[in-house]
Amino acid sequence: MHKRIDHRPYPASAYDEEWCLKQPLPLWLAVLFLTRALLLPLLMGLGHYVDVNPALLQSLRADWEAAQLLPALIALPVAAAAWRRVASAGAAVRGVWRRGRALLLLATAVDLALNLAALRHPGNGIPLPLLFAALDLYAAGYLTFTRRVRDAFAEFPGAPG
Repeated sequence: MHKRIDHRPYPASAYDEEWCLKQPLPLWLAVLFLTRALLLPLLMGLGHYVDVNPALLQSLRADWEAAQLLPALIALPVAAAAWRRVASAGAAVRGVWRRGRALLLLATAVDLALNLAALRHPGNGIPLPLLFAALDLYAAGYLTFTRRVRDAFAEFPGAPG
């Protein structure tokens, strides 16, 4: 009569059906934040079809800058790998996932630099670059110091093909 001892550091709900650590919600939020320059035009386009206030759409359009595409393009492969993080994924997806934390930190650093540069030319109203810079610093700290994030990027479901 032996009792099996589970040495996993997280509760069972933190794992998927293959006992691979799931990506935590704040990690998904960081990826969405860093890819906002790609998502915002899509959301604005959808806004035309669901009768969103045109003034709100114009405000969003005014806040969008092409330079923000750089951190979004750096974070995009990580978003794709997170979406495709299944046992049948190929070597390329596994390689991107293995380097995902470093890619997200790079995207965060680039985004922070762009936001700090934008602060030199303040506009009217709430300075969004200041808010975004604060979120960049928070994301960088989360990606750097959270053990769960390190552990999530260290695991991938199933054995390589």
